[in-house]
Amino acid sequence: MLSLIKIELNKVSKSKLFLAWLCTIFIVLGITAIIIMGLGTDNKLGEFTGQDSNVIRITGKWEGWAIVASLFSSLFTKAAFLIFESYLLSTIIIDEFKRRTIFQLFSYPISKIKLLWGKILSVILIAFIAHFSAHLVTQLFIRFMAVVTESSYIPLASQLINLAGITFATVLIGLLPFVLGMIKHSTAITMLSGLGLAALLSNVSPGSLSNNIADNLFFLIFASFISLMITSFSIFNISRQDISICLLYTSPSPRD
Repeated sequence: MLSLIKIELNKVSKSKLFLAWLCTIFIVLGITAIIIMGLGTDNKLGEFTGQDSNVIRITGKWEGWAIVASLFSSLFTKAAFLIFESYLLSTIIIDEFKRRTIFQLFSYPISKIKLLWGKILSVILIAFIAHFSAHLVTQLFIRFMAVVTESSYIPLASQLINLAGITFATVLIGLLPFVLGMIKHSTAITMLSGLGLAALLSNVSPGSLSNNIADNLFFLIFASFISLMITSFSIFNISRQDISICLLYTSPSPRD
């Protein structure tokens, strides 16, 4: 299995992934900055820091902006990297089915279930590293700016375990677009379902470093379990396909 994961990782363009990762972080920080400026101008930052009032006392118009920025950037990062994960599913798995190159791999003397799980685990690994590192970069940047502006903020170190747990659960839930995309071997459906899932999770499980993972524990465990079960069932059905028929469609027809 490790060798399969390594093969899949070598197929991925590292430079393109890094560029996409970096652009996503800039977009998240940009949108967060616009929202913070709007809320601060309207003197509404205090409405988003009520859950932290027992820890930090908000006294000024812009006091606590870093707390609000942390909440929004965490939310946007989660949504953005769910879409990013859908892109990975499209390029690493769905596109191979669409171009039918996957069926050539199925003809090799290796378990189809093992091969597919190798691809899925590769997506999980890349998505988790990208998602978690993006969280760290955005939160560290916000905390740096908070120190510079002498604003209140939530210590990052105490939130790392919660952040890692929420991120991992989100990545597992993000496998659902794979199932929908496999219905028609459509990259468009995969991306659109990822967009819909991002919007849904942004409402159901708000990204907040100030919330303990136990606040959403039931939802995260239940949704992750359902996602894994559906994904496993989909992989099992794919493994039962008649490869000889699939290869027949991929082979060019002979001409007289």
